[in-house]
Amino acid sequence: MEKEVLLIKIRNNIQLQYPEIDTLIDELTPCLIQSITGETFSTEVKPVNKLDLKKINVINGWNPFDWGIYLERPNFVLKKLLVKNDDIIQGLVAYEIKDGWVELNLVESAPWNIGPNKDFIGVGGHLFAIACKASFDLGFEGYTAFYAKSKLVKHYQDIYGAILIDPNSRRMIIDTNGARKLVQKYFD
Repeated sequence: MEKEVLLIKIRNNIQLQYPEIDTLIDELTPCLIQSITGETFSTEVKPVNKLDLKKINVINGWNPFDWGIYLERPNFVLKKLLVKNDDIIQGLVAYEIKDGWVELNLVESAPWNIGPNKDFIGVGGHLFAIACKASFDLGFEGYTAFYAKSKLVKHYQDIYGAILIDPNSRRMIIDTNGARKLVQKYFD
Protein backbone atom coordinates (compact mmCIF):
# COMPACT_ATOMS: atom_id res chain seq x y z
CA MET A 1 0.00 0.00 0.00
CA GLU A 2 1.38 3.41 -0.89
CA LYS A 3 2.43 5.55 2.05
CA GLU A 4 0.15 8.47 1.07
CA VAL A 5 -2.91 6.21 0.74
CA LEU A 6 -2.17 4.60 4.10
CA LEU A 7 -1.81 7.99 5.80
CA ILE A 8 -5.17 9.10 4.40
CA LYS A 9 -6.79 5.86 5.64
CA ILE A 10 -5.28 6.33 9.10
CA ARG A 11 -6.24 10.01 9.24
CA ASN A 12 -9.83 9.24 8.22
CA ASN A 13 -10.20 6.34 10.65
CA ILE A 14 -11.51 8.46 13.51
CA GLN A 15 -12.70 6.28 16.39
CA LEU A 16 -12.72 8.30 19.57
CA GLN A 17 -14.44 5.58 21.58
CA TYR A 18 -10.98 4.44 22.61
CA PRO A 19 -9.20 6.16 25.47
CA GLU A 20 -6.48 8.57 24.56
CA ILE A 21 -3.00 7.27 25.27
CA ASP A 22 -1.76 8.81 28.51
CA THR A 23 1.53 7.03 29.13
CA LEU A 24 4.53 9.17 29.91
CA ILE A 25 7.69 7.67 28.49
CA ASP A 26 10.50 8.05 30.98
CA GLU A 27 13.41 6.58 29.02
CA LEU A 28 13.99 4.40 26.01
CA THR A 29 15.92 1.52 27.51
CA PRO A 30 16.77 -1.89 25.99
CA CYS A 31 15.54 -3.57 29.17
CA LEU A 32 13.77 -2.59 32.37
CA ILE A 33 15.92 -0.73 34.86
CA GLN A 34 15.10 -0.94 38.55
CA SER A 35 15.04 2.70 39.57
CA ILE A 36 16.46 2.23 43.08
CA THR A 37 19.39 -0.06 42.26
CA GLY A 38 20.02 0.63 38.54
CA GLU A 39 20.00 -3.13 37.97
CA THR A 40 18.78 -4.19 34.51
CA PHE A 41 16.20 -6.89 33.86
CA SER A 42 15.37 -8.71 30.64
CA THR A 43 11.72 -8.77 29.66
CA GLU A 44 9.24 -11.01 27.93
CA VAL A 45 5.91 -10.32 26.27
CA LYS A 46 3.00 -12.72 26.58
CA PRO A 47 -0.69 -12.76 25.70
CA VAL A 48 -3.09 -11.73 28.46
CA ASN A 49 -5.73 -14.15 29.71
CA LYS A 50 -8.78 -13.78 31.95
CA LEU A 51 -6.83 -14.82 35.06
CA ASP A 52 -4.38 -11.96 34.43
CA LEU A 53 -7.29 -9.52 34.28
CA LYS A 54 -8.64 -10.81 37.59
CA LYS A 55 -5.22 -10.19 39.15
CA ILE A 56 -5.03 -6.58 38.04
CA ASN A 57 -8.64 -5.89 38.98
CA VAL A 58 -7.91 -6.70 42.62
CA ILE A 59 -4.73 -4.64 42.78
CA ASN A 60 -5.36 -1.05 43.78
CA GLY A 61 -3.93 1.58 41.55
CA TRP A 62 -4.63 0.14 38.10
CA ASN A 63 -6.93 2.42 36.12
CA PRO A 64 -10.45 0.99 35.88
CA PHE A 65 -10.29 0.23 32.14
CA ASP A 66 -12.32 -2.68 30.83
CA TRP A 67 -9.39 -4.67 29.48
CA GLY A 68 -11.66 -7.68 28.98
CA ILE A 69 -13.28 -6.14 25.90
CA TYR A 70 -9.97 -6.57 24.07
CA LEU A 71 -10.05 -10.32 24.70
CA GLU A 72 -13.52 -10.63 23.19
CA ARG A 73 -13.25 -8.56 20.01
CA PRO A 74 -11.90 -9.93 16.74
CA ASN A 75 -8.67 -8.33 15.46
CA PHE A 76 -7.75 -7.11 18.94
CA VAL A 77 -4.62 -8.21 20.76
CA LEU A 78 -3.86 -7.78 24.46
CA LYS A 79 -0.27 -8.30 25.69
CA LYS A 80 1.47 -8.07 29.04
CA LEU A 81 5.03 -7.03 29.75
CA LEU A 82 6.87 -9.09 32.35
CA VAL A 83 10.31 -9.25 33.84
CA LYS A 84 11.74 -12.48 32.42
CA ASN A 85 10.86 -15.53 34.57
CA ASP A 86 8.43 -13.51 36.73
CA ASP A 87 4.64 -13.41 36.58
CA ILE A 88 4.07 -9.85 37.86
CA ILE A 89 2.57 -7.70 35.12
CA GLN A 90 4.64 -4.54 34.63
CA GLY A 91 2.42 -3.09 31.91
CA LEU A 92 -0.38 -3.86 29.47
CA VAL A 93 -0.97 -2.90 25.85
CA ALA A 94 -4.07 -3.40 23.69
CA TYR A 95 -4.01 -2.90 19.95
CA GLU A 96 -6.21 -3.60 16.96
CA ILE A 97 -5.06 -5.00 13.63
CA LYS A 98 -6.35 -2.66 10.93
CA ASP A 99 -6.02 -2.67 7.15
CA GLY A 100 -2.37 -1.67 6.81
CA TRP A 101 -1.50 -0.53 10.34
CA VAL A 102 -1.79 -1.31 14.04
CA GLU A 103 -4.15 0.86 16.08
CA LEU A 104 -2.80 1.36 19.59
CA ASN A 105 -5.91 1.45 21.79
CA LEU A 106 -4.69 1.35 25.35
CA VAL A 107 -1.30 1.43 27.07
CA GLU A 108 -0.82 1.30 30.81
CA SER A 109 2.14 0.85 33.10
CA ALA A 110 1.48 -0.96 36.36
CA PRO A 111 0.74 1.50 39.18
CA TRP A 112 4.12 0.84 40.80
CA ASN A 113 5.83 1.93 37.54
CA ILE A 114 4.28 5.41 37.45
CA GLY A 115 5.58 8.58 39.02
CA PRO A 116 8.85 9.60 40.63
CA ASN A 117 9.07 6.53 42.91
CA LYS A 118 8.44 3.92 40.20
CA ASP A 119 9.95 0.45 40.48
CA PHE A 120 11.05 0.15 36.85
CA ILE A 121 12.16 2.63 34.21
CA GLY A 122 11.38 1.83 30.57
CA VAL A 123 7.94 0.23 30.77
CA GLY A 124 6.12 2.77 28.57
CA GLY A 125 8.62 2.56 25.74
CA HIS A 126 8.43 -1.24 25.82
CA LEU A 127 4.65 -1.12 25.46
CA PHE A 128 4.78 1.14 22.40
CA ALA A 129 7.51 -1.08 20.91
CA ILE A 130 5.27 -4.15 21.26
CA ALA A 131 2.65 -2.55 18.98
CA CYS A 132 5.28 -1.35 16.50
CA LYS A 133 6.82 -4.84 16.35
CA ALA A 134 3.39 -6.33 15.67
CA SER A 135 3.00 -3.87 12.79
CA PHE A 136 6.29 -5.05 11.27
CA ASP A 137 5.40 -8.72 11.87
CA LEU A 138 2.08 -8.18 10.04
CA GLY A 139 3.82 -6.57 7.07
CA PHE A 140 2.61 -3.03 7.86
CA GLU A 141 6.10 -1.48 7.86
CA GLY A 142 5.82 -0.46 11.52
CA TYR A 143 2.91 1.95 11.06
CA THR A 144 1.17 2.40 14.39
CA ALA A 145 -1.58 4.95 15.07
CA PHE A 146 -3.09 6.28 18.28
CA TYR A 147 -4.78 9.25 19.94
CA ALA A 148 -2.66 11.16 22.43
CA LYS A 149 -3.73 13.14 25.46
CA SER A 150 -3.15 16.79 24.57
CA LYS A 151 -0.42 17.23 27.18
CA LEU A 152 1.60 14.38 25.64
CA VAL A 153 1.52 15.22 21.92
CA LYS A 154 4.88 17.03 22.00
CA HIS A 155 6.34 14.34 24.24
CA TYR A 156 5.46 11.61 21.71
CA GLN A 157 6.84 13.74 18.90
CA ASP A 158 10.12 14.28 20.76
CA ILE A 159 10.60 10.74 22.09
CA TYR A 160 9.26 8.60 19.21
CA GLY A 161 9.27 10.98 16.31
CA ALA A 162 5.50 10.43 16.21
CA ILE A 163 3.69 12.56 13.66
CA LEU A 164 0.56 14.55 14.51
CA ILE A 165 -1.76 13.95 11.55
CA ASP A 166 -4.93 15.51 12.98
CA PRO A 167 -4.50 18.28 15.56
CA ASN A 168 -8.24 18.38 16.36
CA SER A 169 -8.37 14.76 17.52
CA ARG A 170 -4.65 14.51 18.44
CA ARG A 171 -4.38 11.62 16.01
CA MET A 172 -0.77 10.49 15.76
CA ILE A 173 1.24 7.88 13.93
CA ILE A 174 4.60 6.30 14.41
CA ASP A 175 5.95 5.69 10.92
CA THR A 176 8.49 3.14 9.70
CA ASN A 177 11.54 5.09 10.90
CA GLY A 178 10.20 5.74 14.39
CA ALA A 179 8.91 2.19 14.73
CA ARG A 180 12.22 0.72 13.57
CA LYS A 181 14.08 2.66 16.26
CA LEU A 182 11.73 1.39 18.97
CA VAL A 183 11.82 -2.21 17.80
CA GLN A 184 15.61 -2.21 17.49
CA LYS A 185 15.91 -0.72 20.98
CA TYR A 186 13.65 -3.26 22.67
CA PHE A 187 13.77 -6.41 20.56
CA ASP A 188 17.28 -6.62 19.04
